[in-house]
Amino acid sequence: MRIILTFLVFLLSAGAAAAELRGLYNGLEAASGMRLEFSPKSEVAADGVLRDRDGAVRPFEIELLDNGGEAVIERDGQRIYALFVEEPLGLTAIFVPMAENDELMTQRTEAMVFLKDGVAPPPKASRYVPPPSGPGGTIDPQAFVESYAFWPSENVGYGYEMVRGRYRTLIRLHPIVLADVLWKMCRSQSAPAGLAEALRGQGVNCQDVLNAYAGIIGGGAVTTYNRYRADLDAERAALVEAIRCSIDYRRNDPECMASGKAVAKRAVSLDTVRTVLDRY
Repeated sequence: MRIILTFLVFLLSAGAAAAELRGLYNGLEAASGMRLEFSPKSEVAADGVLRDRDGAVRPFEIELLDNGGEAVIERDGQRIYALFVEEPLGLTAIFVPMAENDELMTQRTEAMVFLKDGVAPPPKASRYVPPPSGPGGTIDPQAFVESYAFWPSENVGYGYEMVRGRYRTLIRLHPIVLADVLWKMCRSQSAPAGLAEALRGQGVNCQDVLNAYAGIIGGGAVTTYNRYRADLDAERAALVEAIRCSIDYRRNDPECMASGKAVAKRAVSLDTVRTVLDRY
């Protein structure tokens, strides 16, 4: 089965090791209540099960590719082409309904994010927005910071570029958050326009970032990952507060005065993505 569309091929063209889709994955946001399960049967194929929100069990066979795989799933009498793209903590599932002649109805494409079973989801965003479908426009900076972790890697690059310059600078003053954003941007195969700016002065390239996170996530030391997540959540909260204070101009609020002092301290700090990743 080789029906990958040209506009989707790039998602699987990273040239990395063969996909390692196995075990359980739980849906986030648009996929909430859904579950995927994979059982490898050979080096090139696996059995899959989609458990839908209504409890329906939909078995399928998946052909494994670099960084993911593809399948056709029967769902409510509709044949669905499914492309699975591995992400650092889970996968992106792209579902495209098929017409009776097997033509893909691309205008009805859905992209959903699933986390590996046992991985705690990011903190619930108070200002969540869906991932941008392409470059251009602007985005609320707080919404980006609170939402990007729920997006497929490809869309994070679009969102970062949509954040206005002053707020991208603010993100750069929070290097753990910037490292997390870069982790997703560096997995994108479309060379996001803002990637070079995000990397500038951070002492790393994309391969450095990917290697560092491979150690944090796959190094087998749960305590290391938990420490990283706690630090990331704390710094993300500090960044959100700095953005709120900047937008609302609540400069005399005690919280904003403390936030302003923290930002000023970060501005003269020598911390970069390289230095913070070296701690893990």
